[in-house]
Amino acid sequence: MAVNALDLAGILSEILTLVGLIVGAILFIVGLSVRGISGRWTRTTAVIAASESATVIRWFDGDGDVHECPADTHETHHLAPGDDVRVWFRRRNPERCRTHDPDLDGKGLRLIGLVLTAIGVLAGITGIVLMFV
Repeated sequence: MAVNALDLAGILSEILTLVGLIVGAILFIVGLSVRGISGRWTRTTAVIAASESATVIRWFDGDGDVHECPADTHETHHLAPGDDVRVWFRRRNPERCRTHDPDLDGKGLRLIGLVLTAIGVLAGITGIVLMFV
């Protein structure tokens, strides 16, 4: 029993449709969840300062209060006291800051999810077209 090229293309399009749509949707939802779990961050400019024990990052929150955290991130190792650095903090917990952009949280998962979903949609359209050929 020989397999026709159109039959093989139909089987492949069904597999790609199922994998693309299911796995792609799951990855996209997980990527959105990762971004949502990280919460809202407020961007501000901070300054590197030398304290008695270590180098710290100091910034003002929305109420004008000064906060600080250790300057132990990759982005701050090469900075000297007095240099400015961009930080993100949470309004509910302003004592915690981060020096990398929170918009990148889950971005890889969202991108892979979108690509797989697009492949699934294209494979589904291809499968429908192959039914009428």
